[in-house]
Order: sequence, then C-alpha cells, then structure tokens
Amino acid sequence: MKIHAGGLLAAVPLVIGGHTVLADAPGVDQIPEIVVTAQKRAESLQNVPVSITTFGAQALKDRAVESFMDYATSVPNLGFGASGDGAANSRTISIRGVSGDNTTGFYLDETPLPDSLDPRIVDIDHIEVLRGPQGTLYGARSMGGTARLLTNQPDTTNFSAGVHTGISTTEHTTAPNYVADGVVNLPLIQDMLGLRMVGFFDREAGFFRRDFPTLPGGTSLSTVDDVGRSVVQGGSLSLLLKVNDVLTVTPRILHQETTYNGFPFADGTVTHFSATNFLQARTFDVPEGGSDRWTLYSLGIHYTLPLGEIVSSTSYFDREIKEREDESEVVSLFFFTPAGLPPVASQITEIKPLHRFVQEVRFASQLPGPWQFVAGGYFSTSNGQFTPGLYPSTIVPGLTAVSGYPGNLFFYQNYPSTIREPAVFGELAYRATSKLKLTAGARWYEIKSTASGTEQGAAVGTVVIDSPSTLTEVGVNPKFQGDYQLTADAMLYATAAKGFRPGGIVPTVPSAAALGCPGQLAALGLTTQQTHEYQSDSLWNYELGAKTSWLDNRLSVNADVFYIDWKNIQQQILLACGFQFRTNAGAAKSEGGELEVHARPLHGLDISSGIGYQHAVITKAGAGGAASPLQPGDRVYQVPDWTANTSVTYSTALNSRFDLVNNLTYSYVGGSKSANNDPFNPRTRSPYALLEARAAVAFGQYEVALVGKNLTNDHANLADNRSIAVELPGRPRIVTNQPITLGVEFRVTFK
Repeated sequence: MKIHAGGLLAAVPLVIGGHTVLADAPGVDQIPEIVVTAQKRAESLQNVPVSITTFGAQALKDRAVESFMDYATSVPNLGFGASGDGAANSRTISIRGVSGDNTTGFYLDETPLPDSLDPRIVDIDHIEVLRGPQGTLYGARSMGGTARLLTNQPDTTNFSAGVHTGISTTEHTTAPNYVADGVVNLPLIQDMLGLRMVGFFDREAGFFRRDFPTLPGGTSLSTVDDVGRSVVQGGSLSLLLKVNDVLTVTPRILHQETTYNGFPFADGTVTHFSATNFLQARTFDVPEGGSDRWTLYSLGIHYTLPLGEIVSSTSYFDREIKEREDESEVVSLFFFTPAGLPPVASQITEIKPLHRFVQEVRFASQLPGPWQFVAGGYFSTSNGQFTPGLYPSTIVPGLTAVSGYPGNLFFYQNYPSTIREPAVFGELAYRATSKLKLTAGARWYEIKSTASGTEQGAAVGTVVIDSPSTLTEVGVNPKFQGDYQLTADAMLYATAAKGFRPGGIVPTVPSAAALGCPGQLAALGLTTQQTHEYQSDSLWNYELGAKTSWLDNRLSVNADVFYIDWKNIQQQILLACGFQFRTNAGAAKSEGGELEVHARPLHGLDISSGIGYQHAVITKAGAGGAASPLQPGDRVYQVPDWTANTSVTYSTALNSRFDLVNNLTYSYVGGSKSANNDPFNPRTRSPYALLEARAAVAFGQYEVALVGKNLTNDHANLADNRSIAVELPGRPRIVTNQPITLGVEFRVTFK
C-alpha cells in the first residue's frame, strides 16, 4: 500500500488500521492509498471509475476472516444463498440484484473459478469486489460484478514465516473447533528464485444432532451428535523465478479439500421457515454429507516492455464433489405408502466432477501521451458431469409392482457436458483533457456447449436418452465510460456496460406420468422437449458515481446510483415431481445505489461503513405467461433489498512492549425471497444481522486475540435447500450459518 502525504519526514513504520504508515509523519492518520488491479493494471482505488469494495490483509486479520461469509456480508448490495442442490455446489452470489449461478465472476488471482467455491482466506494480500458488469475484461459470467481474491506472491529477497492457531467453541456443539495455518517464504537464490509454502487445517464442530428409532418403527430413540462437522485442509506451493529484470515466471499448485458428515440444514415446517431447529429427526440412521476436493495448477508469466506489460495466465482446475442425502421418507411416500409396503432406508448419492483449462494473454500499455489500452485473448474448455443415483439400502420386495421398474433402482442419471469458449477483448482509454478521460471496450466471444446423457429408474419409467446436442452462441459485450476529475480529491464517472451469461443444455424432464411431471409442465405451457435447452440472458447497467476524499485525506466518501435492464432471464424451475429445468423467464429491472465511507477521525481509530439498496423486480412474465411463477412486480429471487455494514478498528500502544488492536464489525442483510422448491409460492427469507469482534494484544513477533463470531446468535435463513432428490412435503430444509462462537487465537511471525 502507498500513502498520500506531501513532504514526509523520516520515520519508523507503524501498522494502524491495516496499513503501514509513518509514525511521526504529518499525515499519520491519513487514509493510505489502496492499490487495486481491477482494470488489469495497478491503480489507486480512488482513481478507478468502478464501484469497488476492498479488504486488505490487515483488515482481514483484524476481522478474523476465514471464509466467504466472513467478508461477503460486509459488501454493499452483495447477496448470496443456496440456490443449488446439496451443500458444496449450492451457493450462488448476487450483486446489484443479478442473482443465479454464473451471474457473478469469481477469481483467485488470474483464474476464473466456480462462484460456489470457498477458498480459505489464508495468505491473501487483498480482496476486491467489483460491482456492475465486468464483461469486457472478465468474461461472460460477470453480469452483476466480480469478486477477486489476490494472494501474496513469493519474495526472492527476504525470508519470512508465520503460524496461526486457534481454538473456539460453538453453541449446540459437543466438541471444540480447531484451526491452524502457516506460511513460509524462502529465497532459494537471492533476488532470483523464491519459494512460498502455505498449509492450513480447520475443523468446525457440527451443531446439529440426528435422532432416529433404535429399532425400526420403535419408540426408543438413539442420537448422533456432532452432525454437520466439517474439516477443511490443504495448502499451496508457488515459485517466483526472476529470469531477468523484465521477465518473471510464477508456477503454483493449490489444493483444498473439505469433508463433512452432514449438512448445516435446519428442519422447518410448512409455516415456519426459520433456522432455529438443530435437531434432525429421521426414520432411519442414514448419514449424510460428503466431500469437495479441488486442485488449481497455474502458471503466470509477466514480461515488462518499455511501453507496457505482457501477462500470460495458464491454469487447470480439477474439482470433484461427492455428496449423499437421506431420502428414506421421500422414497417411502412416493413409492411404498400407497401399496402399504413398509418404509425402507434410502440414500441418494451425487457425484459432480469438473475439469477446466483456461489460457489468457494480454497487454496493458504504459504509453506516453493521451492513449492507453488493454488488449488480449482468452480460451477455456470445461468438462463436467452430473451423476446422481438413488437406491434403497436393500432390494425391496414389491417394488416392481409399485413402480413397474425392476430391482432397487429409483433414479440414476449420467450427463457429461463440454463448454468451449474463445474470446478476444480490449479497452481503449483516451485522456481528452487533463481532467476528462473517455473509455470504450468490447469482448467478442463464441461459446459452444455440448451435452448428452441418460436417465433411468423407477422415478423415470422407461430409459430416457438425450442424444448429443450442441448450442453455439456468438456475440459482443460492449462498454462505454467517462470519468471527470473535478479536483485532485474528487472524481465523477458514468458507465454503460453490457453483461452476458451463456445458455446451455440440461437433462430433459422425463415424460413418465408416475410423478406428474408432464401435467406440471403443461400448466406452464411447456412440453418435456422444451426443457432440454435454455438460451443466454443479458443486461445493460447504467451507472453514475463519485469518488471523493476530504479533510486532508482523513475521510473518503464513494457513492453511486445504477439502473439495470435485464432481458430473457434464466430461471431454475423445480417441479413438484422432483425434476428441474432451466428456462428463460421474461425480463427484470434493478435500481439502487451504494455508499461507502472510510474515516480516521482520531489517532489509531479507523472506521469504514457501507450501505446498499437494490430494488430488483420482474417486469415481464416468463414462459407460460399468466401461468409463469414469475409475474411483473414480483421480486427477483435471492436478492436482499438492503445491506449495511460498519467496522471499527482501534489501535493503541499499551506501553513500550504491548500494542492493543480491537475490532468490532456489524453487518445487516435484508429480507429476500427463495423459490428453490416452490416457485409459485416463494418462501420469505427474513433479514439477519451479524455482530463480530476481535481483541488482540501484540508484543514483538507474537499476538494473542479473543474472537467472537455471531455474537447476537442470529440464525440466518440462507434459503430452503433444493435437495439432491425431492423435498419431503411439510419439511423444508433451511440452510443456516454457524451459531455464536467464542475462541482464542495465537499468531507468531518470523523475519
């Protein structure tokens, strides 16, 4: 980080509020200049005409940020929830009311990743959350915005190391939580070759328990505690090779795996959708949970020229999700109860592998004169598969008579797919005057999706075969922008940009009448053949914003207003028969604004606050017209109306040896609608607020801190889970957050 302060005196560095300043400098309490790379070049945050929320490494530590939810609730107009099935792949992110999967770009350094991913916040330099479409520089899936995690890079000059450990307890658990991580940086060849190693382990105790009859059908119950326990572990190895003064090469391998023995889903009722029930009462002892393992291989090359820099980013991402879910009651209800057969323990297993290769090469100029540009090429290919299978634990006599399908197979699906995406992009900026800069950009793309597969089992009837089919979409994402520097401390900007999300191919909803799928589709004016393919959707974002600094750079105020026109919306529809499909559901608009304030009113006191409002509603009905679940005036699903946050950090020296750093963070997420399981009667997600605190004492190279998370013990409703198979009627499962957690952590650094 840099600082703005004219005529600085020689001074001793001091960390205050997350940034290094000079202790006896005249501008000691000024807000340091925050450098971001949102536009593919290093620039001051206050000079970038984009609405951005940032978190530096010190701020992440002061707030005890470990995972996505820890920082996401502090971003104005960012919403998130469980929109998919299972747990590991269900989270989606919305920005400015643009919700659904693939609407928000999610990057780790230069690599685009699935937005459901939750990398551990270990050895992160800073986080940038960009609001508004970023389609020209970041591609098709950055419709509402882009979240970027930027890691620390190897240092070829200095040795450094750090260790962090912690222990905590969570309400409703029977075991403590443990966390440990470490970082080592080794200059292998001075000023030429550096190695950086990171390792982490995080065990979070389960705060649910499962009750079930000790004997099938009996009244005596047995209990399994610690349900929903998760273990996250992994690490990374990265090298930085300085070939010469202008060429650097950075290979890295990063691996993370998460295992969990249950889902953090509270059982609701037909009329009660709050997440306050931590008992999972079941008919059988059928364990749930699974694993999410992923590895990222990347290679970065930076070549500096007199007139700019060439950057090459190559990556290969390998992920596999395996999850199992108890479907005993659902299977019994649909297949056995009508025939009077006894219930049977049943479990559905789902496997989702994903393999993605990405290559990007770009040039960012540093030209003399009024013109600057960024230009590059992009290519990615993804191979994925969706393979669920639902079986009872034993062969069930009479199943053939009930379903007309032999054996004990209820449902099996195998659906591999491939997506290829070449693109060419660029942005050209012209400084018309000393104060006015005009920018235009565009991204040409061609996205080709190919898929095929089969479905079979009692739930389907006859075998359903989808022959190989291909969907190709070609288009251009444009952007136009102007910014005007009113003074050295105030900038106005205006942006018009297009966002885009590709269409795709999904399994056809089966035409078997046993579960009533054809009739439910007919009510929407659709046939089974129309559920096989969906088209792209797009939007235009119009924005006016200002970035200002005040009081000798001790106060910054950034604000903007926006209007989004969203067409041909992709909408996931889950039918009552248990099958789902995606369709294009009319149009919507989203309008609102964001305000962020950062202040240092007193020595050692750092305050940052943000507020966002988004009014996202349907303006045109989708498929089925009057029968569509989305009608004009309805709220866009999974979008909170208001979001707000405040973080206060106070740093002071207790004496010559001990320093105190206290942080208190409050965040509020407004209410929204969830239609995962019943699009015609969307369920209300109540507002929730989180209060978190950290009090640390630092002495030399050591630091000890008390940490409290969710101090108000608010049980957030993050959506009714869509279920891998079918939601049991009368028992929605509500995805929720960790209850109140208190702990202590210890850090030591070596240099």
